[in-house]
Amino acid sequence: MKNTLGLLIGLVLLGGIAYYLMKSNTETNNTLNSTGVKFTIDKEEVDRILITRNANNNLDFTREGDRWRINGKFYANPHTMSHLLNTMSKIDMIYIPYKTHYATIVSDMEKIGIHVEAFDKSGEKIKGYRIGANSIQNDATYFMLDGDDQPYAMNIKGFDGTIRDRFNYHIENWKDKTIFDNEASEISTVKVGFPKRPSASFVLTQEEGQYQLTPGDKLTPAINRPLNKAKVEAYLHSFKNVIAEGYDNRNVKKDSIINLMHFVTFDVSLKDGSQMKYRMIPFRDVLDPDVNIADVKDLEQVDRYFVTNELTGDFLVLQQRLFKDLLRPYDYFY
Repeated sequence: MKNTLGLLIGLVLLGGIAYYLMKSNTETNNTLNSTGVKFTIDKEEVDRILITRNANNNLDFTREGDRWRINGKFYANPHTMSHLLNTMSKIDMIYIPYKTHYATIVSDMEKIGIHVEAFDKSGEKIKGYRIGANSIQNDATYFMLDGDDQPYAMNIKGFDGTIRDRFNYHIENWKDKTIFDNEASEISTVKVGFPKRPSASFVLTQEEGQYQLTPGDKLTPAINRPLNKAKVEAYLHSFKNVIAEGYDNRNVKKDSIINLMHFVTFDVSLKDGSQMKYRMIPFRDVLDPDVNIADVKDLEQVDRYFVTNELTGDFLVLQQRLFKDLLRPYDYFY
């Protein structure tokens, strides 16, 4: 009985000593600031997100209906934007760093910090915080709320990785990669040019359900037969969900490629007055000097195109399988 009592007293004493050491140890005594954990936002409230980065490639996202615009110029990729909003609405505290690490965490924030601010429709600031480096274990990213001096290790619970990169993409990863995504009823005029085979070029217009097709080349005689309305309507429906593989603006051969004769050009006008203009060159024309694709019939040789957006100057890559239904010659519609 005495042995049992002695063991119990010993365990209580050891527990008390351990608790005292834990409380007095600067490595574990983190002085939790309860207001510092509240980093999340309601993504439906947010109307603007400003991401300021030390490299000076800042991003200003503003909501326009269901879409977001970047820096007042480009539309944002809806998938990447959804990814960002979901991250901002789900981030959670994983743990509180040791006090002995604070100086390093804050120093890293000054060097490589990303400042994030969210605003509502009235322009009022909802939230602001600075994002620092990832933890050594690579299981969290350090965050610190504006006006606070308490850093937190943050992540999305259950996510294997870190979230810093979600705020640090190059602008080309943020930009919308859509080439065409229009309903047939939105389209007013489609001008398609085949510079290497002008007789295949055409101009298609629609007005109040009526279609008109004319040659795109002045030397090409008009075809005096009734249009195949089903083919025309199917063609206009093909302007939906044509998405580029990605941007290629940093391609060192961009300028020389742009100066080559293009295989096809598109000039599309919508009924709301907006326009889209593209020039496209098959990869094979660039990669193989012995190849010069000039006819739609030769497109089985093509897997990708270099695409120039004439309105923005952007250079993109587009897969043939997403685009082939729009490559029709003038005589196809009869």
